[in-house]
Amino acid sequence: MPLPVRRAGFWLALLAPAALAACAKNDAPLSQSTRPIYAADMIGAAKSCTVPDNPRLVDAQQTEVPMTVGNDGGWCGLRVSRPGPEPFDAGLLTSRAAHGRVRVQSVGDWTRIDYTPDAGFAGEDSFVIRLLPGSTSVKVNARVEAGTPATAAAAVPAVAQPARPVVTPAATSAHPVTKPARTAPARRAR
Repeated sequence: MPLPVRRAGFWLALLAPAALAACAKNDAPLSQSTRPIYAADMIGAAKSCTVPDNPRLVDAQQTEVPMTVGNDGGWCGLRVSRPGPEPFDAGLLTSRAAHGRVRVQSVGDWTRIDYTPDAGFAGEDSFVIRLLPGSTSVKVNARVEAGTPATAAAAVPAVAQPARPVVTPAATSAHPVTKPARTAPARRAR
């Protein structure tokens, strides 16, 4: 084989993987955030929460969004964002929820609107948030379904443990001496 053909084959062998890598499809998820998301932002969600993800918002208009949440003491969050995605600077509550609490916060690249229904409430509720900058509003129509409250971890009953002996080395012996554990004397009633 002539020398120029061997060199061309050598360069093709070196460049082929780079050319194939350039054509490869990027499988990174589209919703991956470029800003940090903290574990505390994800704790306490309701077990049942149905909302559209990142609904299309139109500036100077009110967008109505349905929400269905099971009332188990947790929050149901609606993610909204500016193009980019980028979180809004602030959210103003212009119409309060009659039967729950609303919280607006930045979580990663999105603004999350959290709704937590009052304990024991089941039925319809709604609220309106104005997002800044701009004059975009979001009206959330929440349907709250009866649920079982989140139960705290079952308390484990305390079981009386027998006193453990205290082992101390004897000054004159090679073997340790075992003494019963000391307990506080009982107080006498006066």
